[in-house]
Order: sequence, then structure tokens, then C-alpha cells
Amino acid sequence: MTAEPSLAVRLCGTEEVPEPPRVLRAGRLTAELEAGNLRYIRFDGHEMIRAVSFIVRDRNWGTYNPKIDNLVIEETDGAFRVSYDAVTADEAQEFRYSAVITGAADGSLRFEGRGRAVTDFVTNRTGFVVLHPITGVAGAPATVEEVDGRIVETSFPDLIDPVQPMMNLRAITHSFAPGARVTCRMEGDTYEMEDQRNWTDASYKTYVRPLALPWPYMLEGGEAIDQAVSLSVSGAPAVSADSGAGVTVRVGEATGAVPRLGLGLD
Repeated sequence: MTAEPSLAVRLCGTEEVPEPPRVLRAGRLTAELEAGNLRYIRFDGHEMIRAVSFIVRDRNWGTYNPKIDNLVIEETDGAFRVSYDAVTADEAQEFRYSAVITGAADGSLRFEGRGRAVTDFVTNRTGFVVLHPITGVAGAPATVEEVDGRIVETSFPDLIDPVQPMMNLRAITHSFAPGARVTCRMEGDTYEMEDQRNWTDASYKTYVRPLALPWPYMLEGGEAIDQAVSLSVSGAPAVSADSGAGVTVRVGEATGAVPRLGLGLD
């Protein structure tokens, strides 16, 4: 008889239970720090950005689990600052980087990542990834600044977009609450966006290095990367979000059949 899997395996798929995130606060700005990256960045309780992450991937799209050292977290009533060093490596290659994250009570936030390939390093993506939420954003207007400085008025996809809905990105501005907008500026490379609902993830993902360029690609030993993502808020939410509000899920009557699904094997 097969033993029941542990609670950790049922919840996380592994016995290695992740540490709970650390909530960073600077006045009305909050963010969750998890494994060196940020999730659920909110202002006045309203979610602005789902995640900002500096990630390192191998030639097979596997994401390295960084070893973090020298972690320092400083918080005051109106600001926070996080800094750390990280190593990502396997038996064949190594990449090291340092991060500094700062946040202020006016909603401004900056996440800097500076790294260097210790050895020749083959990767499909090394750098920042930004996630925008779907709820309240799908179909909504957005102002895009492209890498050449051109300003484009567009919108987030309402229906699932199978291709990149925004390309050549330097900054994206959208409304995250009535009366308030956030600008997400991405520096250090050219960014583009994909609609992650194609893979059942509830976010739009903006990532470094266009997929039209060859991949995997090599960072030569000694080659450096210097990137940053910053947020700035304009206006103010008309009403603060109820941070204590729960989520209720109910199972209703059947409304139709699930479409046929296909599986791809590489």
C-alpha cells in the first residue's frame, strides 16, 4: 500500500518547503520579498505589479535557484532598502550578481541587478522579468515608451494573444486603481511582452532580450550585465483597497464542456 504524501509534497511538490515571504513596507507601498525577488507590489493596498525578478536560466530554460549571501534589509517608516549577493552555478558554468532594492512612501521603487559571468555562461535568459496582473488590466489602455523614445498608445490584450503584444519596450504606464497610474521603466536591454495566459498563468510577462535574437546565447567569461527596473506612481487611488478582504470561491452549475486539450512532447 502506498503511503500518503506529506503535506509539504501536497502543497509544494517537494519536501523542501519554501520560506514565507518577507513583507517590505514604506508608508503606503508594500512588496513581498521572496528568494531575492519581489512579488505583489501594492500601493494603498492596490496591486500595481505582480512581480519583478532577476532570473538566470540555463540553455534548457531551467531557472537556477540562486545562493544568496550578505542579505541586508533596512526599513524605516517611509523607506526600505534590500541588498544581497547571489551565485548561480552548475558543474559547467557560473554567474554571480548583486542586487539593490529600494522603495519609498510615494510608491517609487527601484530594483538594480549587476552581474558578471565567472565562466563562459550559456543561457536562454539572464536578467529582469516583470509580471503585470490580469485582473483590472486585461483590455485596459497602456502607454508604451519604446527603446528609441517613441511613445505609443496601446492596450493590454483582452483576449489571449498568441504572439508578443508589446515589443521594443523601455517603459509601460497603466492605471492600477481609479485616479492612479504606475510607470514601469526597464533599463539595460530591450524588453518585450508575452501573454502568459497562453500557458495558464494569470499575468503578462515582460522579459529581457527579444526572442527574435538567437538563443541560447553565451555570456563570455568576464562579461558584465547592468540592468534595473523602476516604478513611479502618479496620482493617488480614490479609495484604499481593503487589505483584509478575503476571497470566496463557490462551485456553481455546469456551463459547458472544457475544450479538447493537446499535449506537446519535445
